[in-house]
Amino acid sequence: MRTAAVALLLLLLAACGAESDGSSAAPSPSTGATTQPAVGSAVVDAAGPSVPEALLRFRCEKNAEGRWAASGFLVNGGKALASFQVTVFIGEATGSPERAKTKRVENIAPDGSVAFKIYRIPAPEGGGTCHVQVLQTK
Repeated sequence: MRTAAVALLLLLLAACGAESDGSSAAPSPSTGATTQPAVGSAVVDAAGPSVPEALLRFRCEKNAEGRWAASGFLVNGGKALASFQVTVFIGEATGSPERAKTKRVENIAPDGSVAFKIYRIPAPEGGGTCHVQVLQTK
């Protein structure tokens, strides 16, 4: 079911959404991360290519108070510093503008990884499927 939802998000956003493959990675420090709300195509500003392979151990859950949060690891498999933009959307991917939440994780060292968390993801009252998109920004 999640794979089908991610595939639908791929088509609607013209970019990849992905979920963790269950691999583990040890986190290393990052120089900064920012979180911003996103509307529309779930991309805050122009970013680079979709890199779903950079996302590991992704989790998206609603807590007891009904608030959604997501977490996971971003892995830089390259040979230079890399930055990523992670966008999480809760609901049905309809192709129309929807609210999502985006976090930028900057300057991950080569062959390094960084844990991230995104809190208070906007969601419809009835909840829905959690979709994620990872773009490389540097």
